[in-house]
Amino acid sequence: MSTLLRHFRALVLLRIGPQDMPDSAALLGVLLAVNLLLHTLLGLEVFPEVWRALVAELMDLGLAAALLFAALQVRGHSGRWRQTYIALLGMGALFGMAALVYRLLALALGLEPLAALLDLLMLFWSLLVMGHILRQALEIPLLLAILITVAYTMFLLGLLAQLLLPETAGQAGFE
Repeated sequence: MSTLLRHFRALVLLRIGPQDMPDSAALLGVLLAVNLLLHTLLGLEVFPEVWRALVAELMDLGLAAALLFAALQVRGHSGRWRQTYIALLGMGALFGMAALVYRLLALALGLEPLAALLDLLMLFWSLLVMGHILRQALEIPLLLAILITVAYTMFLLGLLAQLLLPETAGQAGFE
């Protein structure tokens, strides 16, 4: 387990890439469950009900898996899917655990603005790491990979807002 954590830490520090991840169906299943739990808990800050947070995370996991497979297929690298998805899930689990810890501490200490600042920093860092992973998996320039991750993130957030937060869609003039 500590070897696996060291791998994911090295990944988020941009020292290794998705090709260095284990190719394990069991690990993929564990990471899916961990991400589902962590990000559903974190999503409760945004979504009013547990079911909405759960659906949001399921949509993210499914959409990311499908789009990653399609992109790798187009580039002729479909055999890299599991390791690349494991890299993305491992990164998501590490960032999710960190966010859960600092948000709980910020709440306990009354430092919610600090948590919001850390959320922003984590967002930028996660976009960089996702770009790093995609760059290596798809063999594309880093800037293009980062642009793809930003576009995916914006698309996902817009989709989730439209489907799971309909009251905000009306306020933004999207009706």
